[in-house]
Amino acid sequence: MRQSLAPYRLRSQRLVGPGLPDPVAVVRHLGAVQSQEHTTAPWSIGRRCGATLTQVLDALDVGRVVRTHALRTTWHHVHLDDLPLVVAAAGDRVMAQVVPHVRRQGVDEATLVASSEVVSAAVRETPGCTRDVIADRLAAAGLPARGDVLAHVVMAAELRGEIAGRRDPGTQHRYHPVVLTPSPLDAQAARAWLAATYVRGHGPAGAADLAWWSSLTLTQARRALVDAGLHEVQVAGRSLWTDVDAGALESERVDVPPVLLLANFDELISHARDGDLRAEVGPRYDDVLGGVGILVLDGRLAGSWNRSVSAGRLEVTVRTDASLSPRHRSALDEEAQALATFHGHAEARVAVS
Repeated sequence: MRQSLAPYRLRSQRLVGPGLPDPVAVVRHLGAVQSQEHTTAPWSIGRRCGATLTQVLDALDVGRVVRTHALRTTWHHVHLDDLPLVVAAAGDRVMAQVVPHVRRQGVDEATLVASSEVVSAAVRETPGCTRDVIADRLAAAGLPARGDVLAHVVMAAELRGEIAGRRDPGTQHRYHPVVLTPSPLDAQAARAWLAATYVRGHGPAGAADLAWWSSLTLTQARRALVDAGLHEVQVAGRSLWTDVDAGALESERVDVPPVLLLANFDELISHARDGDLRAEVGPRYDDVLGGVGILVLDGRLAGSWNRSVSAGRLEVTVRTDASLSPRHRSALDEEAQALATFHGHAEARVAVS
């Protein structure tokens, strides 16, 4: 994300300004919330609505919000009412990644389909089961049951909208059966809905951003943005799409906070990975994105952070090459305290390295 886009994207992301009313509203506003790292994904949700960890976990009820593979071959939280539309829009594109992946490992498409049917049956018969239970059922049927192939077999069942689940910090992912109502929209109309949803929660954004986030082709993403009736405007030297016209967009610019402590896969960076992001971070780019969380200074990705607990106090260790002014230090203390409150700790302490 270019630093110059921060005044606009922080607004749509709901990281600045009025927060959303609750965790479920956050998931629906963003369309899908990255949850690959299950220990920090709740912070991405809680940060946008002022909820605590306990409140977020209470909201991640399989009857409302599920953890599944729907946009890419990675985990996302999606509202159950939105899942039929997400699957209609992007399911075939994600499956197009799954099929060749397992074929390279000796599993043909027919075996993939048969295996995913066994997975769905196992989850229906044992709601709340772990992947180990699924693996045992597959092995008993003489089907691929281990490692990376197992993960993709399970994805195939998820992409048919038959299973989903949840994973709380410190636990295994548990699968539950789901019964999706048919999508009221065909694939093209569902993609337009997905484009509008993405831009609402992530814009201003380009076709490449939508394609990266959703697994759509660039051609499909461009068509979806047009079909969604969005506004194409010039922002920070780029032609991007937004859900308001140029005048309203400028009037809704927000002041960029000096510091944000965000989860490592926060939706703020769920845009096309172009050279801008690497240029902003510098040589520690890979280290930054591999930490527990990301440090954003004045709208620029500038470092990483980790956390630990000592004597009931949350210890936040920040790594950055940037110079921190007194204003940054004060804001960093406030962010760390918000993170501590989220985790149920009364006090936070910050160390910078």
